[in-house]
Amino acid sequence: MTSAGLELQKAVLILLKADPSLKNLIDSRVYDRVPAQAEFPYVTLGASTTYDWSTASERGSEHIFTLNVWDRASGRKSVMQIMHAIDRLLTGTQLTLTGHRLINLIPQSSLARPEDNRDGYLGVLRYRAVTEEQP
Repeated sequence: MTSAGLELQKAVLILLKADPSLKNLIDSRVYDRVPAQAEFPYVTLGASTTYDWSTASERGSEHIFTLNVWDRASGRKSVMQIMHAIDRLLTGTQLTLTGHRLINLIPQSSLARPEDNRDGYLGVLRYRAVTEEQP
């Protein structure tokens, strides 16, 4: 059986890359690892943590993960527009995970700030998901 965390990551990447409204903003630039000379703006997978969320009858996991939005030229406005599009897309969605069932996926926090070391802006979206293993 595959890891619930990897299945969740795969499903999120597929959803973000396929959405037309997000594609208009970032042209499908959603990365696990940013390629050299990547064009801005883009979205990266950030930190992820998985906790045991099993019950007496079901094996499950709680996942806390972040998505990072990077931009230079347009700054905060562009970052916040992209964050809004991602949040609208992920909130309440029912992702298909091989070998697992998504119980819920909810936003926990968002942050937008200047990123002086990169001459631009960073947006961070934090989500919580709960999954159960399927037999």
